[in-house]
Amino acid sequence: MFRRPKAKLRVWWNTVQFPAESHQAIGETPPWTRRQEVKATAVLVIACFAIMFPCLAYPLIEPDETRYTQIALEMLDSRDWITPTIDGEPYLDKPPLMYWLTAISFSVFGISEFAARAPSVLSAITTIFVVFGIGRRFIGPRGAWIGATALLLSGGFVLAGRFLILDSMLAFFTTLCLLSGYVAVRERRHRWAWWILAGVACALGTLTKGPVALVLCAPPLIVSGWLRCDQTRTKISHWVAFVIPMLVMGVPWYCAVWKFNPEFGDYFFLEHNFNRFLNGSNHDQPFWFYLPILFAVMFPASLLLPTLGVFLLSTNQRKRQLRTKDLGFLFSGTVWILLFFSLSSCKLPTYILPAIPLICLMIGGMLDRTVFEPQKASRITSFLKPFPQRAILILVSACVLIAGVDGWMNESVDAVLILAIVACIAVTLATLYARNRDLAFSWKGWAATALAGLLVLSFTVARFIPTIATTRSLYAKASRIAEQHPEDYVVFYGEKPHGARLQLPFDRVIYFPKRSRDEFVTFVANHRHVIVLTSDEDIFATRYALADTHELVSVSDHEHLYAAQRLARTAQRPKAFTIHAVR
Repeated sequence: MFRRPKAKLRVWWNTVQFPAESHQAIGETPPWTRRQEVKATAVLVIACFAIMFPCLAYPLIEPDETRYTQIALEMLDSRDWITPTIDGEPYLDKPPLMYWLTAISFSVFGISEFAARAPSVLSAITTIFVVFGIGRRFIGPRGAWIGATALLLSGGFVLAGRFLILDSMLAFFTTLCLLSGYVAVRERRHRWAWWILAGVACALGTLTKGPVALVLCAPPLIVSGWLRCDQTRTKISHWVAFVIPMLVMGVPWYCAVWKFNPEFGDYFFLEHNFNRFLNGSNHDQPFWFYLPILFAVMFPASLLLPTLGVFLLSTNQRKRQLRTKDLGFLFSGTVWILLFFSLSSCKLPTYILPAIPLICLMIGGMLDRTVFEPQKASRITSFLKPFPQRAILILVSACVLIAGVDGWMNESVDAVLILAIVACIAVTLATLYARNRDLAFSWKGWAATALAGLLVLSFTVARFIPTIATTRSLYAKASRIAEQHPEDYVVFYGEKPHGARLQLPFDRVIYFPKRSRDEFVTFVANHRHVIVLTSDEDIFATRYALADTHELVSVSDHEHLYAAQRLARTAQRPKAFTIHAVR
């Protein structure tokens, strides 16, 4: 009874939704010459390094970056590569690959913010070149290059790659797994080396963020082949070979950490993965949460998402004949990733990063087969002709807004901001001047749009994000005060000094947990002036504890940072600080 719906679904998928054969994506496009390939690769390399590497030494973002930095530092100090720890206690929330790479980065580059973020940055850059290098095998070099450029123009992807978080590395491994796995089965003669590479990538993904890597990668490879019912359909032997790298590379760590930490199984698999997916109390968001988030995370490349939606879902015969079965695989992978995280009760914007490379490849394929092949003109081609002008004006507006907020946060206007505003005015005038010229409707207009996007992103990541990080960083504020008082200790009371070694004079950093209240009071009493970092909910208790010898005063706009100054004479405890006030 179920055969008929299955047959209808397959017919719809293969004859209505994605009817064009795979070879049509690249068979009608002239192959690139060696010189074109070198130029395209050089442009990507220069653009990646210009956006991803400058100004990586801004303060760590609390709490994620400081937490992961602390875990890597403790791993480097203890030489325990099995059990990640934080404050000496096992940290079993995530697998250790990112911590391993961060610790290695510290040992190679020294302990710094740049070294902490280097593995994530390299993951993002490598993802861009995987999109270009592997994507060209089934959507052509021009489409893959456009897709890689669109990925570099996805602001959320770039920002995540410049932070010490796990999602950028997970996106790299899932992208490598999905694309290499598809290349392996795309032709009648399966390529087992590519399939093994997909298994290795998935195994490393499970060492980055757990079994979610397998959950994201396996269903698209299975479902796409089932829908097409052709050579891309995988067999049991494929999945046996796929699992072997996971058994060799991933299982040994899982077994070792489970042996040394018996609570690992229940905590990691049940509590932190299964229960968090079903009943996650943190970051609970509605089902449609990722629809607006996708536009925000992919901006400015997301300006093309409405057109992509029309291209993929239109029933027009001309558009349908441009949709190949290769795009069908990318579409199925994207839908699955977005659906999976939308069903989860725990949602964060960075979770959908693995879907962005696939979407960018679809954008590249769409533009390659519409705008850059005028002989296949359609309504999408006509609609996108003025797109460069519109996009540039939107980018200029965004840049002006970002520059204004940056000047407001810094409470000053410097030469960089003035230059940015002048550039925005000049670009606006040039765009309006060329609005009725052929330049706005040619590849030069698209190149100008990409350049404008890269400049806006470069300004954002190299200037605006460091400004935000410095403005809200507790350690940056404490470091400035510590420089003004080179003989004072920096005392953490209750507030844990995660990653403080990177930004504070660590030889002067002292930590007292809440249970060591008496020791904290005694230490402060023996010093004239102390810089105190404490949680805002404990501030009344801290004031009360020090009231006999020191006055606790705020020294910045951060609610956790104070200075303990010795009283001129022994004073009676203020009546305001009573036991009831502490409660």
